[in-house]
Amino acid sequence: MNSTRRFVVRTGSAVALLVLLATGFVRADSASYTFANQTLTFNHLMRTAAGTAVGVDDPGFRGLLKSLGATLTWHPGERYVLIATPQPLVLNFAIGQKRYDMGLLSGTAAFAPFVQGNEAFLPFEDLIRALSLAEKNDGGTTVLQPQLTSVDVQGSGTQAIVVAHAAVALHPRVLSEAPDRVVYEFDGVASSIDGTRDVNAGGIRSMQIATSGSVRDPHATLVLNVAPNTRHDVPHSNSGDFEVGFGANGGAPPLVATTSAANVVPPVQTAPAQTQNTAPTTAPVTPAPIDNSSGGANVTGISVQQTGGGTTVTIAVAGNAPYEWHRLREPDNRFWIDIKNAQLQSGARDEAEADPLTAMRARQVDPQTVRVALSLSGPNELSVSPSATGIVISIGNNTVADEVRSGTGSIGSVVSANEPQTLVTPVPPEDYGQQSAGATIDYSPWKFGGGGSYVPTNPKLIVIDPGHGGSDRGAIRNGLSEADVNLDMAKRLRAVLIARGWQVQMTHTTDVDVYQPNDSARDELQARDDIANHSGARMFISIHANSFINSGPSGTTTYYSKPIDIALADAIDHNLVPLLGTKDDGVIKARYYVTLHASMPAVLIETAFLSNPDDFAKLDSPEWRQKVAQGIADGVDRYAAQYPVSGNAQ
Repeated sequence: MNSTRRFVVRTGSAVALLVLLATGFVRADSASYTFANQTLTFNHLMRTAAGTAVGVDDPGFRGLLKSLGATLTWHPGERYVLIATPQPLVLNFAIGQKRYDMGLLSGTAAFAPFVQGNEAFLPFEDLIRALSLAEKNDGGTTVLQPQLTSVDVQGSGTQAIVVAHAAVALHPRVLSEAPDRVVYEFDGVASSIDGTRDVNAGGIRSMQIATSGSVRDPHATLVLNVAPNTRHDVPHSNSGDFEVGFGANGGAPPLVATTSAANVVPPVQTAPAQTQNTAPTTAPVTPAPIDNSSGGANVTGISVQQTGGGTTVTIAVAGNAPYEWHRLREPDNRFWIDIKNAQLQSGARDEAEADPLTAMRARQVDPQTVRVALSLSGPNELSVSPSATGIVISIGNNTVADEVRSGTGSIGSVVSANEPQTLVTPVPPEDYGQQSAGATIDYSPWKFGGGGSYVPTNPKLIVIDPGHGGSDRGAIRNGLSEADVNLDMAKRLRAVLIARGWQVQMTHTTDVDVYQPNDSARDELQARDDIANHSGARMFISIHANSFINSGPSGTTTYYSKPIDIALADAIDHNLVPLLGTKDDGVIKARYYVTLHASMPAVLIETAFLSNPDDFAKLDSPEWRQKVAQGIADGVDRYAAQYPVSGNAQ
């Protein structure tokens, strides 16, 4: 930790307080804001010439987050403050850094968050904007006004779905209707995107967005100008967003099979239905229903960001979707990725870019496929990294002689089950007695590792699973592949354990798929479990390197799935983290396939984050990877000594 970070962590000291006062911070007694017709009093505020800071424990601020349905996570001594909204959107602030993340987007705050005493303080004005609110003056009272932040059209051709999003749940009503237009009004929100936009999809020619009403009682208006013989279905509320389907030639796509009367307004028919003698000029194309539970997905955003080593293209995807990608050799130097069973929320994009790219294009190539195409300036190095929330494509400035030409993968729960890449909350002890289905079990014998029904047939055997490998590279950052790092750490652990008298079997000792190349996630992961289950091993240890959509999160996490895993996870975490010098993200319960389907005590260890610069430097170090092996082995020995194999013991 450098001197700047040490200062940030110690801002509760008397010296740090003097520095804060010298730079212009003065605690304010209180300030009142109006939100949703209620008065919120903030009394953990600090003022500076650059703006106002609000403490994370401020009761007014906590009340605002509760009203928005948002949650805040931070503990004294931690670097990152995370705020999750219902959309979902994660706001990520780092102590001591002006840069903050809003999902896949980034911003620069007026000043860096800091800590005083045991409380973190965030830049208030930047935070309010990130929550899609606007400060408005109304007769001397400051109103936090919810904003309509986006109106997108999904689909193309003869059918489309209009989706609107705001800081709060939208409750629309049909203000007026005519053969050439439909007007919706959203009460309680203003618009930060007023203006007119061409659409030309689903019979919608254009849209207009405007704001009326007062500061405390605003109304956002959405006018959809439509072509003759255009119909629309019943509006639907999806997690507070407004959705309505439109169809040219008289056919509107249904959004849901049944809709609660509380969430709809009466349907409006803007043109007569077609008769049997009236044929559409173009056959309707129905977009795939957007249902994340059944695998459908939304491509919610695409960003292109220049970095010191090249360019990063981030594709945000909500839901489950498979993908495939291809690239052409010189002189074409083109790359494209097709996301299947997905809908592009925004319109088509065609944008010029800077080296090492020349252009980026995105469009809905068919009703169920979103294609993002990149034109490269040369045969540049390129990596594709899927996660639970999307895909990161990294294009480096260096060129490669014979780059990989194609690949496949999946996004969403399949990836997250194999490669956890989302921040999760540790399960408190009182939740150990709850299965996911809701049934209660007496887990008390397992809380400290005593008792259990599994008896290994080979009590000296440990199975080590290097995460990923072969056709599945895992996360890739700056040329460092997770598959390679995991295999190296696993081999080092094998050597240490053998030297201590253990027998070791690895699920794979070379960079290959365990089941077969490009297999399904279930087949691949079950093949790894089969090795351990058929061998009667004492323990199963899966080794990974973590990754996230931005560089914020860091640290080491030990995951478990079953009650018999808890003691092993605790022992490894207790011995591993102090040796590594990483942030301790704790022991966390998660339903990951390899740990859940292993008969014996099993853990999945996320050693560090490839996406975090400090953690990356550690993972790139052979000396540090040796410490990983040493720490895990120490944990194994500690566990084995505490719970020897005899009778029903583990």
